[in-house]
Amino acid sequence: MIIRILSENTGLNQAYILKVVKSAKYRYKNYYIKKKKNQGKRLISHPAKELKFLQKCLINNIFYHFPIHKSVYSYRKGIGIKNLADVHKKNNFLLRTDFKNFFESIKSKDVSSLIKKNKDKIDHNLSEKDIEIICKLVCKDGKLTIGAPSSPIISNSILYDFDKFWYSKCQELNIAYSRYSDDLYFSTNYSKKLTPIYKELKVYLSKMDSPCLELNRNKTVFTSKKHKRIVTGLILTSEEEVSVGRKKKRFIRSLMFKYKNGDINNKQLLYLKGYLAYIKAVEPVFLKRLEKKYGNKIVIKILSSNINLNSDNYITMDVFSDNKG
Repeated sequence: MIIRILSENTGLNQAYILKVVKSAKYRYKNYYIKKKKNQGKRLISHPAKELKFLQKCLINNIFYHFPIHKSVYSYRKGIGIKNLADVHKKNNFLLRTDFKNFFESIKSKDVSSLIKKNKDKIDHNLSEKDIEIICKLVCKDGKLTIGAPSSPIISNSILYDFDKFWYSKCQELNIAYSRYSDDLYFSTNYSKKLTPIYKELKVYLSKMDSPCLELNRNKTVFTSKKHKRIVTGLILTSEEEVSVGRKKKRFIRSLMFKYKNGDINNKQLLYLKGYLAYIKAVEPVFLKRLEKKYGNKIVIKILSSNINLNSDNYITMDVFSDNKG
């Protein structure tokens, strides 16, 4: 049935889709990107266009119908990192931790269990064989990959019960809980509540069978208003506001000065355009200051500019996140 569904929704021949299924694990381009702070490399497995096409079809026809908890702020339309930061900005104490090797820890058996558990939410009566085919299309070597468009929504749905449990438990304890992909955030105004929560979280994960997840102790941080509090790269200020931070602001101002004086290359201009769009979403007050200093027309011109990069100006780094390792 799933082959027919994919064929009807993509226009691809069923025989061709079966061919892609059988060879799916070989239809990836693998490459590595450097992690920040010299923490090694991260493997990216980018699916070939025909495989990505089928993965997106599965998102729309299968995985889109599965629940995602409201405490999750990653990969959801109309919701972003500013919304997540707002959850924690009024609390004095913050715990930030994340899962080790997140996507790779989610196996085919976890995806299979997810589909079987949510069969009633889709119109299709999927067989065991259908589910096996879906797993082959969205997993490589029996696990999710960084690079496949289907991995984010699958991971969010697989952790629905996890998110539901911790959101409810934290509410009872006057603790705010939220998750952004593999990053977990807990905040409160009670100084002695976060350490017990962290210990209980480790025990909970040790007993959780699907998926089998482990916390990254090296990236676990307890902090408070007395120190820098970072949520998905955004700074929670002592005034209970959300900011992109002084370092980014200085860099943006330097690029604006370069632009004003005609001393900016395409790579820098692309950075500047991205940053302006970024602060427009997360700290519009700072954008207003830039408009006041440099003129509204200049800001609009930068945001609407078309920038072509040659090979020498190719950008390979993520300029927006301070805390993704």
